[in-house]
Amino acid sequence: MRLVRRLPFALFAILLASAPAVRAAGGAKPRVAVLEFVDKSTHAYSWYHVGRAAQDMMVTALVRGDAFRVIDRERLQALMQEKNLSLSGDVDPKTAVRVGKLLGVEYVIVGAITEFGVTNSGASVPGYGGLPSFSMRTQRMDAAIDARAINTSTGEIVWADTAKDSSSDKSIYVAGAGGGSHDGEKLDKILRPVVEKLAASVSARKLETSGMGGTSDASGIVGKIAKADGGTLWVNVGSEGGVKEGDEFNVYRVGEQIKDPDTGEVLGANETKVGRVRITSVKGPRLSTAAAVAGSAFKTGDTLKN
Repeated sequence: MRLVRRLPFALFAILLASAPAVRAAGGAKPRVAVLEFVDKSTHAYSWYHVGRAAQDMMVTALVRGDAFRVIDRERLQALMQEKNLSLSGDVDPKTAVRVGKLLGVEYVIVGAITEFGVTNSGASVPGYGGLPSFSMRTQRMDAAIDARAINTSTGEIVWADTAKDSSSDKSIYVAGAGGGSHDGEKLDKILRPVVEKLAASVSARKLETSGMGGTSDASGIVGKIAKADGGTLWVNVGSEGGVKEGDEFNVYRVGEQIKDPDTGEVLGANETKVGRVRITSVKGPRLSTAAAVAGSAFKTGDTLKN
């Protein structure tokens, strides 16, 4: 009986001890930016900004999936205007690397709408001999998108996929009475499932991250020093990453990269501890100031770790 009484407590202790590890393992999420998709289809709906709509839908789907830290579209546009950038889905790897450095993201997701249109067909019979008129219309809508994710450190395309979907319905009128769906009501209806398929695909890819997830990051990386201005250090992490005034972090400097001699893949790098800093003020979602607690001669790019 004594063993039975102790068993629930033992199980509770095991679960309690493992809970922090589970939370920490989910802390590191790649930071991504979704650019406006290029519309390469030949649809006739000039009023419907399909590329922008697909971008918004992708951002929503990725945030719901909770596998990435995603820059909001409006905030992304503000950052791009600030950096004097004008980009769409046709981005080459070199540009993606530049964008990653300017926007502070690890991956850029781009795409192209390759098919988006409606096919109408039907028949009608006029009223005759006391019989009512009759008409039937069938409408089919198709959408297809190609998308890819580019690593902004290497320029490598690390994920690519295509998705498509279709929808059809009928409108029936007898003696002028009846109805059915209209084009505009179905545009979102057909586009969203395609985008959600792509969002699920890239989330399942489980893209790697170097951290930069704030204080809860499983990798231990909090952020980096963005600017060293005398005694004030500016770091690229703030309220969004859970940083608070008074928090202290060790600072490391990345040394020589270690590469695979056969493939050239970066396997890691030497790190040297250069000091410790304390957050003095949180300026925004991704900006804080810090002061040295120990060490000196901090440089831009030095890494803050728990």
